[in-house]
Amino acid sequence: MPTEVKGVIELRKALRKFAPDLSKETQKELRVALKPIVAKSRGFLPDNEKVPSGWLQRENSEGSWSNRFYDQATARRGITFKTTPSKANRKGWRSVASILNTNAGGAIYETAGRKTKGAGGASLNPNAGQQFINILNQSGELKNADNQKRVGRHSQKAIGRAMFRAVAEDQGKTTAAVLKALGKAEDKFKAATS
Repeated sequence: MPTEVKGVIELRKALRKFAPDLSKETQKELRVALKPIVAKSRGFLPDNEKVPSGWLQRENSEGSWSNRFYDQATARRGITFKTTPSKANRKGWRSVASILNTNAGGAIYETAGRKTKGAGGASLNPNAGQQFINILNQSGELKNADNQKRVGRHSQKAIGRAMFRAVAEDQGKTTAAVLKALGKAEDKFKAATS
């Protein structure tokens, strides 16, 4: 999960400007580090037969939920990675390498039930939310990828069924590989420019 490393953005800019070959090599090492966790995440997505039938794609569907269907193949393509730095958030933090879920159905599968256990909505069935989450839990339980033991409140943002489960089972190996690649690039850059 998140690891604080200072100077990485400046290093990446310097690599692109003064050592483009080393920059490409570093990008390649980051991709190699992230691919296994993406593949493992994709493997945790359930078959179409294991999700509620009303959540599958329908012909002639309209409205705001028409693109929020589940399809295993589409959801698998939606899990990807990014090795370019993100924009800074409100607190100034930036991500150097990240795993993303760009598919609406895959994102819903990942996070459904991590905040509530299924609140009643506009459905005629007041238990629909709970039933939906129970069916999803049969194919994959929510796992917490943030394995740090903390006192007090902690965020629910690191809990999920596919990507966060893969990160939890990875036990920090991918994070270590990313940090190693960046450290190696820094050492090579310093040696080349000294």
